[in-house]
Amino acid sequence: MNQKSTIIVKGSVHQVTIESLTQDSRGVCHIDGKAVFVSDVLPGEELKLRIVRNKRRFAEASIEELLQVSPKRVEPPCRYFGLCGGCGLQHLHSDEQLASKEQILLEQLEHIGHVKPQSVLPMMRSETLGYRRKARVGVKYVIKKERLLVGFRERKSPFIADMEACQVLHPSVGQRLTVLRDLIAGLSIFDAIPQVEVAVADKVALVFRHLKDLSVEDQQKLAEFAQKQQVEVYLQSAGPDSIVWLNPDSLMTESPPPLHYLLDDWQLNMAFQPSDFVQINFDINQKMIAQALSLLEVTKSDRVLDLFCGLGNFSLPLARQADQVIG
Repeated sequence: MNQKSTIIVKGSVHQVTIESLTQDSRGVCHIDGKAVFVSDVLPGEELKLRIVRNKRRFAEASIEELLQVSPKRVEPPCRYFGLCGGCGLQHLHSDEQLASKEQILLEQLEHIGHVKPQSVLPMMRSETLGYRRKARVGVKYVIKKERLLVGFRERKSPFIADMEACQVLHPSVGQRLTVLRDLIAGLSIFDAIPQVEVAVADKVALVFRHLKDLSVEDQQKLAEFAQKQQVEVYLQSAGPDSIVWLNPDSLMTESPPPLHYLLDDWQLNMAFQPSDFVQINFDINQKMIAQALSLLEVTKSDRVLDLFCGLGNFSLPLARQADQVIG
């Protein structure tokens, strides 16, 4: 529903109906032909919005008043939703989230790729919370607050969200953000650790990026944390090639021992390093592999070329069925 007034300026208020969602989860409506984007709304919702940014081709707005709520709206499971930039659709039922993403994909295939699939396979599903096993958590000491923050960046902001837990991260890390914060706050270089890389598999790995050298006391604290929390601590002083493992028994920095995840159906034990790319959702990963092999119908007479094979996540299961696989 378009506003009768044609004046779109910063601060102006308009009554609209949300038409669709963008790839980054923002709602879209049009006022006199100009696209207006607003967060935390759903298609079909009627609202009053306030223009906060007006550009030549589009405008951005905030919710002034929600007049009509979509029946698909749900209560976000995370209390930091809206502040934290890690999630954009927790106010939409999980089934509808999948449907929305599928629709966006199909539209992009048609409009950008000029192709239309003859059929669409059923969407894969798994747990909607606690599934994320790879992440990069930001760390920042805020001088004005005299407080160390550990979490994801705020929505459309370089600042770190002040949060105590993350519902999407695997609970072994997502429910320990305050423990991680207290650990870093107790280090001598607490203001020189910008991020912690997280990898969860057969064990939990935490890679501490540090811009200054750690003292022996710092290393001792990290080693005690590793033993008490049953995690593996890694140190990163520069690029990914600088990652070393902190042996809690000797305080020696050594070559990192690999992590592992199992592909049970193919009797494979996949080894990887914390900085390697792996699928963040292990349950969905197994379903993807099974579906890929089913669609390919590989037999012992086939030779397969797997481009950009990475760790061999698909290559090795394929090799169980093919004559030869080249990664």
